Amino acid sequence: MSESIFDRIATFLGTKSAVQKVADDPVLTAELLLLLHIALADGKTDKAEYGAILRVASNDFGISPEEFGEVAEYLKDFGYETTSTQAALAFADVSFERKVQLLRHLLAIANADDELDAKEANLIRKTADLLGVTPEELHKKHV
Repeated sequence: MSESIFDRIATFLGTKSAVQKVADDPVLTAELLLLLHIALADGKTDKAEYGAILRVASNDFGISPEEFGEVAEYLKDFGYETTSTQAALAFADVSFERKVQLLRHLLAIANADDELDAKEANLIRKTADLLGVTPEELHKKHV
């Protein structure tokens, strides 16, 4: 049986935009804010770091590069007064594995330009401390 116009409208209306997905998920919002903070921590915008953010957003969160511009605008407006510490605290009740994943994302973005700036390293270290993840735990391989 073919899909009716009402079924197609219901499907369309039920589909959330990337911005809606981010807005409905405080942990995702916090992570994306942290990813942008790490990319800007060294005071310059680097294409390699932005590309790494796009890959993480696409591969891990289902946000396409085409949609990410709107998400970034939302984060800019929403996160204007949100500090990295406040964003990290949104991870207080998530699983340990999810905390480690966040830190690995931060490391991947910070290292995307082949240069780990002291400000980037400090943000990662501070976030790890807030989340209770040690460097040894962060560097363990997935089992």
